[in-house]
Amino acid sequence: MPWNSLSFESSSVEQLAPYRRPSQARGEAKFERLLDAAHSLIEEQGVDEFSLADVAKRAGVATGSAYHFFPNLEAIFIALVERYDIAFARIVSEPIETSAVETWQDILKIHFERSRQFINANPPALILIIGPGRSWQSKQVDTIGDSNIANSMLESIEQFFVVPPHPPAAQLLHLGIRILEGLWELSVQLHGNVTEEFSRETTRAVAAYLRLYWPEYLERRAPEPVRDVN
Repeated sequence: MPWNSLSFESSSVEQLAPYRRPSQARGEAKFERLLDAAHSLIEEQGVDEFSLADVAKRAGVATGSAYHFFPNLEAIFIALVERYDIAFARIVSEPIETSAVETWQDILKIHFERSRQFINANPPALILIIGPGRSWQSKQVDTIGDSNIANSMLESIEQFFVVPPHPPAAQLLHLGIRILEGLWELSVQLHGNVTEEFSRETTRAVAAYLRLYWPEYLERRAPEPVRDVN
């Protein structure tokens, strides 16, 4: 496999996103209020029952200002995808208790379960990332977000284990995330959310893929020495 073909260094969200992110604090506050309002409206009504003007009204922002940032409703949905992907990257960066980790598979399980809880608790994220609210452009932005999530996952795993240098681990994990999204999409189609059963099967499927390149047991990284502060 030409692993360099999986690199997204030549693309960025800024290049793909159809919205204008503000550079000043006042504009950033309006931008975030519009995203909050859109999130709430999707949670209440889905993605087909309101307009950008409705978002502006809910946010308490002038309609003209909303159109300054977002040319259409689809643009604000894509901005929400970027926001949710940032949240997922933070979730997999959260500390993990050493006592909870015996193998690298344990870390996958923890990452996926935390992410499952987040997406089930945030129906708009579910709708826009793995549900009926996706568009081709939002998928492109999500692909870059997935790459960042994979990098965060790798940093988490490398806190505990020595990861083989080839194939590039972040790209393997990125492909693992795409396996996850496919299985979670099926769970949403069948059950309306990501169930515990599908989460378990997802962990098994991604772990099976990674075992094509990683041994069952990775070398445990030596803990950081405790520094004497005296």
